[in-house]
Amino acid sequence: HHVDSPHHQPTSRQPASIIVLDASPISLLALAGVLDAQGYGCICARDHAAAITALEMGRQDLLVCDVGNDAAAALETLAAMRATEGYAELPAVLIAEGRWAGLEKKTEALRQATRCLFKPIDPNSLIAVVDQVLWIPALVASHRRRGTTPNRPGWVTL
Repeated sequence: HHVDSPHHQPTSRQPASIIVLDASPISLLALAGVLDAQGYGCICARDHAAAITALEMGRQDLLVCDVGNDAAAALETLAAMRATEGYAELPAVLIAEGRWAGLEKKTEALRQATRCLFKPIDPNSLIAVVDQVLWIPALVASHRRRGTTPNRPGWVTL
């Protein structure tokens, strides 16, 4: 008898690597902890420059960013990251206080998969959104190859 080598299982796909950007060390650790517990790899960044540098540390799949006190700066950083070679379609999850409610409209206007979560956030919601956003670009890309477009922007009906 022969044993199937483990890399034949489609379930063992490479865990995504996520850049977690949060100026607050405590919530940075909490966010990274939740993602890490789900098997994602995390690179923690305390500031915007560090997040951009993280793109050079091998393939990154997603930005999870707490916008903190400056939602505009978070969007600028995201734009700078997406302007980096190879990262034009980098998906992102932005975490914000309720007072940044207008952020959702801004992110909905972006071409790339970008989602907003408002505090207080529930770890399960975070994971659900991360999973969803990580899958969307792949689905959109396969639609593009087939010449079809998802019927609702940013959402794919499974």
